[in-house]
Amino acid sequence: MSTTDRKPDPCDADATGPRAVELEDVQLTVDDGVAVVRLGREDEHMVTLTRSRIDQIEAAIDRLGGRHDLLGVIVTGPGPGMFCAGADVNLIREVTDAAEGERAAVRGRSVFAKLRALKVPVVAAIEGPCLGGGLELALFCDVRVASDHPATQIGLPEVKLGIVPGFGGTQNLTRLVGLPKALDLILTGKLLRGKQAARAGLVDRFVPATKLLSAAREEIDRLAAAHRKSRPRRLRGGAFWLSRTPLRALVVRAARKRLAQDQARFYPAPRRALQCCVDALRRSEADGYAAEAKALGEMIVTPTSKGLVHLFFLTERQKRLGRHPDARELQRALVVGGGVMGAGIAAELAQKGMSVRLTDVALEPLQRAKARLQGTLDKRVRRRRIERHEALAVQDRLAVATAPGNLRDTDLWLEAVVEDLGVKQKLMGDAIAHGLPDDAVIATNTSSLSVSAMQQQVAHPERVVGIHFFNPPEKMPLVEVIRGRQTDDATVATACRLALRLGKFPVVVADAPGFLVNRCLSPYINEAARLLLEGVHPEAIDGAMLDFGMPMGPCRLLDEVGFDVAAKVSEVMHAAFPERMQPCALFAAMVAAKALGRKTGGGIYGQQGTGKGPGRAVVADLRRQRATPPREVSRSELVHRLIYPLVDEAYRCLDEGLVADEQDLDLGLVMGIGFPPFTGGITRYAAREGLATIVARLDELARTFDPRFAPGDGLRRRSVRC
Repeated sequence: MSTTDRKPDPCDADATGPRAVELEDVQLTVDDGVAVVRLGREDEHMVTLTRSRIDQIEAAIDRLGGRHDLLGVIVTGPGPGMFCAGADVNLIREVTDAAEGERAAVRGRSVFAKLRALKVPVVAAIEGPCLGGGLELALFCDVRVASDHPATQIGLPEVKLGIVPGFGGTQNLTRLVGLPKALDLILTGKLLRGKQAARAGLVDRFVPATKLLSAAREEIDRLAAAHRKSRPRRLRGGAFWLSRTPLRALVVRAARKRLAQDQARFYPAPRRALQCCVDALRRSEADGYAAEAKALGEMIVTPTSKGLVHLFFLTERQKRLGRHPDARELQRALVVGGGVMGAGIAAELAQKGMSVRLTDVALEPLQRAKARLQGTLDKRVRRRRIERHEALAVQDRLAVATAPGNLRDTDLWLEAVVEDLGVKQKLMGDAIAHGLPDDAVIATNTSSLSVSAMQQQVAHPERVVGIHFFNPPEKMPLVEVIRGRQTDDATVATACRLALRLGKFPVVVADAPGFLVNRCLSPYINEAARLLLEGVHPEAIDGAMLDFGMPMGPCRLLDEVGFDVAAKVSEVMHAAFPERMQPCALFAAMVAAKALGRKTGGGIYGQQGTGKGPGRAVVADLRRQRATPPREVSRSELVHRLIYPLVDEAYRCLDEGLVADEQDLDLGLVMGIGFPPFTGGITRYAAREGLATIVARLDELARTFDPRFAPGDGLRRRSVRC
């Protein structure tokens, strides 16, 4: 006999308290003694834990607790590829009181614990996102079965929002898999596919998607036949010795060391999560849960958490950019230019399912491109992120040639060649002459040249768009989508959809010198170069920016980008803004000395980014010519001279219409130059610093050093309003 419970029976004497909650967002059915609790509705795009849903989960569990005909319970999602993606991030954003956050943690964990308290086996049938609170719910189940559906992802990514798992995650996961594995997942927010989760011990069985519910039923029948509620488990081998013996101190010490280094030191949540995981092995269950809830409450109100949550919503907003009704899903691409950028872009396209042809006039860079992709794929296979046959399929999708071949079926033509307008225009013209379809998107990866100028000699100029990847394209998360004067909305949306398909975050930018990122970066790296010539040690400059939270210092960044690229971009910016963006003399001198950076064996630093590079002699020679002795400057002066002009330039971009709003500034500069994510973005940093404070300091720098520091009218107006 089958029953479906959606609303409490008003005649039922037990329909009080939580049992009186209507099950609108949770589905409960009972068939042949097995209950199925579905955590959402079939029409939902993503299942998240709201206050209402948690109430309904509790109501469903309470109804089951009173049944005597029950053999077991299956907890699963509402449909294929769906489980539970965790807490509704709106709830995290709304919490402003630590006690409120602690109470929310206690509430969620107490509801989930009722699953464990049921007298029958409870099996989590996982397919799709099982993240954060979703995994914490599953950890309170007696058995976990995961499917091979491509959408299945399992993990506790709370630290990426500046918080700790608060619904029992640090406690239950640590006891389940041991301290080393728990820390590896919790402190990094790493997500696992179903098979990886099975290997790690998070799930008990990994099955085909078509077998998920039947496998869950098999687990219930097996446990019921053995008169058991759950499988017997205990830590073994290294997991035991590094969790339950004094050797645990080695794991803790290594984790604390990692969390005190580099950018990790700016994020308090991983340190609190570490302590919570240790508590799971040292304290009683009740005390461990209580400490975890308190940690969540304290972390959820920190500025770091609020900044990271702000960025989360910005990334979610960008996903809407590719939803224009005329946006297309591109399938066949021709990438021109086999250098680092072209090869990297082509590899990214192939890995996301596109058929790609990479061309270059020389065979050697094409061979390097194939070898580079093979190295990437081999690494992913070794780490069990993809199967060997999947790697072979990716390589098959990337063809290389010294000629473009037949362009008839190409729907994306993208060039990543030398920054020369004439060269790019000729390549576009040649592609059209060789049969590129009239509706193919024509894209340029230019970092500084005018997209509008490229449109002038192209038939159907509305299809020409800038798709500016950053180096290295496989790692950098931002893509600037540059709208030329004639680029239409459908082409922009198609470019945005492509970026999202590649796992990138698109920001739409108007066609202007330097676009957004390079324009804002120009005063930053120019000022760093001037500081070098003023006698400031590069280690002091870079150290101040690392302490500020940047991923690398500007001197090291110049080495990575290359002084030749910096010189070329500076020339473009100087032509556009001659009064305040005059290139530092160091750029031309480094190019003349062929000390370009890592690409030539070193620049300010050595080949590996450490030690003294050949560019130090160039700096010393320029200092001698200027009779400039070495000098020390305060950290605050370095921040004011490097960061405050960057803030001013960002607002100039906004006022000139390069981007639509402050949110684009925040996301673009976090993802594009690594502006510290824990700040929430450059405009939120500026607001906390005080716009009036920034303007006053820039005015002082303009009087003391050079008029280039004078703030723009837009920043000055905003500072008065504040």
